[in-house]
Amino acid sequence: MKRNQWIFLFVTVWASILMVAPAAGAGPKVIKLGHFAPASITFPGEGLVPNVLVMKGYIEGASGGSLQVEIHPNAALGSVRPMIELTQAGVIQMTIPYTSIMVPFMAEMGVTQIPFLFKDNLAALRVMNGPLGDELADLWLKKTGTRVLSWPEGAGFRQLYTKNKLIKSPADLKGLKIRVPENPGLLALFSALGAKTVTVTWTELYTALQTGVADGAETELASADATKLFEVMRTATILNHAWNLQPVLINEKFFQSLTPQEKMIVIRGVEMGTLAQNGFNRAVEDAVVQKNKKAGVEFYYPNDAEMDQFRKIGQKAYLDTLSKSVSKEWIDKTFKAVAKAEEDTAKRYQAKMK
Repeated sequence: MKRNQWIFLFVTVWASILMVAPAAGAGPKVIKLGHFAPASITFPGEGLVPNVLVMKGYIEGASGGSLQVEIHPNAALGSVRPMIELTQAGVIQMTIPYTSIMVPFMAEMGVTQIPFLFKDNLAALRVMNGPLGDELADLWLKKTGTRVLSWPEGAGFRQLYTKNKLIKSPADLKGLKIRVPENPGLLALFSALGAKTVTVTWTELYTALQTGVADGAETELASADATKLFEVMRTATILNHAWNLQPVLINEKFFQSLTPQEKMIVIRGVEMGTLAQNGFNRAVEDAVVQKNKKAGVEFYYPNDAEMDQFRKIGQKAYLDTLSKSVSKEWIDKTFKAVAKAEEDTAKRYQAKMK
């Protein structure tokens, strides 16, 4: 059976389970939201969870109960890609994926993970809430039939971890087996830095590190902590080499079926949730570092000269790969958007210093 036939069968089955056509005036409008994170908040933990709970509370409260958000956590409706497809088909109304899964739907999303693109989280969020984010959202809507309601970050920047060798420069990576997800750009990045890339699945990573199949890995601080990777990886380099997004998506046909007042409530609720997620992530990152320092993990923060070495080698390798699927125009406008955001930020801060 071809892949498209499998998708059709999958969507049809879920439609029979989830889609209940309400009679006119029969009750509240139900927004089914599927995501991959846990159902309840833990700290340190996944920022997506407070996002969803805050969003749900606001939408239901502000609508007086006429809108209800039905949450399906823990990938109960399938993995991330199928949940995007379910949202496209209107079987569910909303989902929250992450960048690398969005790239197969729209290659241009890869510009947001260009290594060392953003100075910090603040710079990244300013760019995504500006014209570049709007253009990406418009293109995503045209290509997928789902609307990006907001651009909350994932779990922050990705970092580099090793079992027992502290990485201070690209030369320190030579010959080390580093687990990298099956993302062509990230694989190119670490290969260029001198590592031997290993693509074991996420669920097998802990064992791979224990047995020597991998010498290290790269992921977000919260993800490494949640899966207890710090038990087997004892050194961490805060490289901030790639940033991740977890956009809130809604089926466009459903969104347009809402009244103007309902649309406004949904948009405001999503923005409230986004604020919760981004703030939660900052607190989680600090908590993870402090927790694991106490447990004996060594954290290293490269100086400017060391970061320049990583950037010079790694960014070019990623861009060479990205340019095979994304136009030069998109790459150029991304760098211009970052420069403009930094310029505007500097002007605002300077004005506050007077």
